[in-house]
Amino acid sequence: MKLEFRTLKPQSEQCKDVYTIVFIDYEYLFISFSKQYATPPMLEEICNEMKQNGKIAKIYVFGDFTKPELSQERNHVRTVTSNIIDCGNESTITKKDYTDFIMLDHIYQELIQNPAAEQFIFLTGDGHFSSSATFLRNFMEKTVGIYGITGSLSRQLRDCASWAKELNAIDGDELEYQTNLLRNFRSVESRGLYATFHKTVEHTQRAYGGDLYRYQQVLRNLIDQGYINSVVCTVSYERGEFRMLTVNWQRVAEELAINV
Repeated sequence: MKLEFRTLKPQSEQCKDVYTIVFIDYEYLFISFSKQYATPPMLEEICNEMKQNGKIAKIYVFGDFTKPELSQERNHVRTVTSNIIDCGNESTITKKDYTDFIMLDHIYQELIQNPAAEQFIFLTGDGHFSSSATFLRNFMEKTVGIYGITGSLSRQLRDCASWAKELNAIDGDELEYQTNLLRNFRSVESRGLYATFHKTVEHTQRAYGGDLYRYQQVLRNLIDQGYINSVVCTVSYERGEFRMLTVNWQRVAEELAINV
């Protein structure tokens, strides 16, 4: 498995040379990787990519490490930083998640105590950080970079940042599955037919072999990433509505470099 990083909002070249502090919502990262990729976060690879976008002075990692699923992750996090902020709630009355509040608190502490910091990078998809990103960028003249997981990054947060990137984990066979799906789309278009999600998956698997569930997963990723558009259409009153899939061939050629 490898990571790919897609630029959603480009940054200027000078961002790569500025004093930078990183804030990672590890619960968001861990849960997203578990649900979408069934693997722990590739934290070292992510941090190495971040180093290409700023002179990183500090990396803070936030999470409730008292949770069973996160309790074994401390050693993993220590491979990139010792600034681990445990956001566990010891109250026996309420189990409210305080990770966001604690992360915001540290962001503003750094803003006040460390005026030399020119860039703040958040790894989170939570729209609750939008106002913080806006304040840092518009009123404190700081650069704000955002990293989010494909399919779980708030559009508002992305729009409020100076720049934003989306990360996705790709299995070694993903390119093969993408290519087969796109070949099927070419065939459908050439015959003047329309494509739907389930028919595309079934026909592609029948024509090229492979795992049906894997085709579903890869096709969803292509839709989430904007390479394939899903549009509501109506054939007739009796048949009702359905979702037609169309390929953004220009983006596929420019970003995926797949020729079919």
